[in-house]
Amino acid sequence: MTRSRTALLCAALLAALARPVAAQIRASELASVSQTIDGTKIAMEYSRPRVRGRKKLFGTDSVVKWNETWTPGANYATTIEANKPFTLDGHAIEKGKYSVWMVTREKGDWTMVLDPDHHRFHTMPPDSNAKQIRFPVHVGKSPAQEILTWSFSGISAGGATLAMDWGTTHIAMAVAVTSSLRMLTPADEAAPFLGRYDFKWTGPDSTKKVQLVTTHKNGYLMATTEPRDEWLVDFALIRVADNWYTLGFFEKGAIYEVERTWVFEFKRDAAGKV
Repeated sequence: MTRSRTALLCAALLAALARPVAAQIRASELASVSQTIDGTKIAMEYSRPRVRGRKKLFGTDSVVKWNETWTPGANYATTIEANKPFTLDGHAIEKGKYSVWMVTREKGDWTMVLDPDHHRFHTMPPDSNAKQIRFPVHVGKSPAQEILTWSFSGISAGGATLAMDWGTTHIAMAVAVTSSLRMLTPADEAAPFLGRYDFKWTGPDSTKKVQLVTTHKNGYLMATTEPRDEWLVDFALIRVADNWYTLGFFEKGAIYEVERTWVFEFKRDAAGKV
């Protein structure tokens, strides 16, 4: 190798080493959490500050001052994004992406602020404006959390709980989504379907004689089997099209799952009787 080629190779190597590396260790690492509920996906993206031995996180002479507009995270503002409209603590949120801020207070509720300007640095909170969504949030206590954490819990067929924890500060908000199906069946609509139907499984259980019994209870078109079959006990029939119904299963009095791969088709005679 000639001296000139060696010099060029060394220069290229030095240039490559001088470039910033893609990976880097941050005091507040980037994180994300998302939850899909009946087709509505809600995603949080945020950086996670740590307590790092600091005795006070909120208040005078603390990390976050009282009456400060603070993003519950670090670095760039925490964001929330949804592919469909939903509600947060009963407040309507249109689909889209928002930066998340909280106005802290020593006493009483804090104020949640969602701003459509979602790419802002944490030291540049937005001024109050008409495009923001603002509502009070209750501040509670929880076991100490070293790293700021956003999480979803209490997942149901129509909602969940979205919570933020840092130190002993806990803020929880109810998430509700619009159901893709109409769960309840009016009594007059359910009436033609009430009664008993012969039912049988295919395959190994094809010889079992079972009756499907339908009733109307608490606004639901309900069904069960007699004798009781372990797979089909006390479920709701949920309309997906004219005379087509899928199955909704209950837990503690509420539908927790809709099994759309199972469908009952009911047929009517000339007089409209099912």
